Amino acid sequence: MKYPGTGTGIALTTTVTALCLTALSPAYASPTPTTTPSPTATARTQSLVAPLKYQLSLKGQRQETNYFCVPASSSMSLSTFGVNVSQATLAKKMKTTPSHGTQRVNALPVVNSYVKSRGYTYTVPGDTDGNPALLMSRVADNVGQLHRAPLLGVWMEQLPWNKGKVKGTKVGHAIIAYGYDRMAGTITVYDPWKPTGGTHTISASTLAGILQPGGMYYISKL
Repeated sequence: MKYPGTGTGIALTTTVTALCLTALSPAYASPTPTTTPSPTATARTQSLVAPLKYQLSLKGQRQETNYFCVPASSSMSLSTFGVNVSQATLAKKMKTTPSHGTQRVNALPVVNSYVKSRGYTYTVPGDTDGNPALLMSRVADNVGQLHRAPLLGVWMEQLPWNKGKVKGTKVGHAIIAYGYDRMAGTITVYDPWKPTGGTHTISASTLAGILQPGGMYYISKL
């Protein structure tokens, strides 16, 4: 899965020629879901004790290059653990490149190297794309219960704030979720893409529909 770039033909906004090609999985291969410490049923149970509405205090970051969406989102996610690490440092460790962005096989071990000593792990359950209820449940668990912001891999051109502004299909991108409102059915995200990013509120149903397969980096306690 690629992030801010495109799948095959990379084309972004009319004023931007480069892309934030980042991938949470090998380019366009169907990801093999990893096993999370907490099964789906447990995630739903845990989220039941999360507040109905919660939003983390977050210092947003815009990606430093057109292909740094994963490093930027990872830096923001890690900041909710009290970890201060730059996009450039993460990009180097994740082997991020202008032509291939960031691959999940490289990104996942890097973010885990910062949190495992703190008793947490990121996994990719592969069950939230197309499932609004489970996506909300998992976001509520991570944000409302653990007070952490998970990464999300999405199709960039399908984000509501990018409609008509990003060319191409299956344009991969990484953002984070840091708030939610279960009664309203909405999730608050931070998009690091400079032209259209920042804080946005999106319905869980819309977000689930534009997640890349295996697009959530779910956070669990070890």
